[in-house]
Amino acid sequence: MMRITRTMQETDLSLVIGIESRAFSHPWPPKAFEDVLSMRPWVLVVDGILCGYIFYHTVLDEAVILNFAIDPDLQGKGHGEHLLSSTLELLQKEGFTNFYLDVRQSNASAIALYVKYGFLALGIRKSYYSDPVEDAIVMGKKLPLPERETL
Repeated sequence: MMRITRTMQETDLSLVIGIESRAFSHPWPPKAFEDVLSMRPWVLVVDGILCGYIFYHTVLDEAVILNFAIDPDLQGKGHGEHLLSSTLELLQKEGFTNFYLDVRQSNASAIALYVKYGFLALGIRKSYYSDPVEDAIVMGKKLPLPERETL
């Protein structure tokens, strides 16, 4: 299996929107994706098939996961873990050390993945999600600065 994490291209938008509509009960509307290329968007391509995406918003040393999904037909194969770990590593190398996200309280598999990668629950956003109405768990993680190479 060949997994490639790469920067999202404009030509990926229709596939990403398709995954979004299948993965979430209340997906982002297509118009919400207009500015996604100005964010920090990555996609995961597995054996030539785009199977997931992750979008970050970055400021100073902080990165917030805005949206993250793997095609529901391809979940449970480690693709989400690969996409999360590879993008965390890329951002850490750029000097980002603080990471945040919101996750549905009922999304046990996503929560388990985030905990596996060192995210901790920081708080609750009451009734944050709709379809169905549900609280969000705010999670965060602090990474050390990458080590500098010495001459």
